[in-house]
Amino acid sequence: MKYSIVSLSLLLGLSGCGQKSASDIQEEKSRTEVTLTHVTFGRIEKEIILSATTAYLNKSVVSTPIPAFVTNILVQPGTIVKAGQTLYQLESKEQHALNDGGTAAIPLKAQCNGIVLDVLQQTGSHVTEGTTLCTVAELKSLVFEINVPYEQQRHVCHGNKCTLELPDDTRLDANIESPLGTMNTASQSERVIARAARTPFLPEGMNVKAIFTIDGSSSGKGMILPKSAVQSDETLTEYWVMKLSDDSTAVKIPVKIGNSNASEIEIKSDVLTLQDRIILTGGYGLEDGDRVTVAEKEGAL
Repeated sequence: MKYSIVSLSLLLGLSGCGQKSASDIQEEKSRTEVTLTHVTFGRIEKEIILSATTAYLNKSVVSTPIPAFVTNILVQPGTIVKAGQTLYQLESKEQHALNDGGTAAIPLKAQCNGIVLDVLQQTGSHVTEGTTLCTVAELKSLVFEINVPYEQQRHVCHGNKCTLELPDDTRLDANIESPLGTMNTASQSERVIARAARTPFLPEGMNVKAIFTIDGSSSGKGMILPKSAVQSDETLTEYWVMKLSDDSTAVKIPVKIGNSNASEIEIKSDVLTLQDRIILTGGYGLEDGDRVTVAEKEGAL
């Protein structure tokens, strides 16, 4: 009987070793799920990003040659027109007084290929000589006016190149032409013209980013991580990454950063290796020593 009790105790103990306790299961559920990445070696040139706006340099104002009545409007804002296309039809005061429907209307035609920016008069309106009816912008005259702070002028010179990023993330290669010669007194910036070789139709007044790469800003190759893997304090004076010390423990590693672009950042500290498993997502708010669980698919650069 004595041996039977001992055997039963050992059997229960061994069966208990193969099962997780309720506290273990709860601890696993409370872990933060993360994805991982690794450092790579490469080079990131320093970039400066300036604001720019689309504008049409060449515009023609369509105005009335004589006092008249507007009898027909053949365009609306946004209409693409060709040179020689009729935009408006007018009727002189004499024709209007005679109410002579058989008299030919006076056509007003576009002087160039372009887009109608505005329509300022309506059918039936009486207009005096020189009244503006609409404005047509020449499509080929679309440029990007870059707002250049005075201290950045050396990077935005005639003949330099830049990348224009549209709100939908489309990127256009552009060349810098000439400044407009005026300075904004409040921001101490001047407008500089850039022109893209292949430009889709864009409305006037669109805000875009002008990205300039500064040559020689980085020497050799260094460690690179996705930006989302690097965290900082509110003052942007301290930076760190979270990496795994084992399969489930996150540790905080302070780092120094270098150049960056829209998606990647250089790590100048010599504290990481290619084998380190760096937390890519899920690391925000983690403390040193927190337990995590790794998602099935690791993130990649």
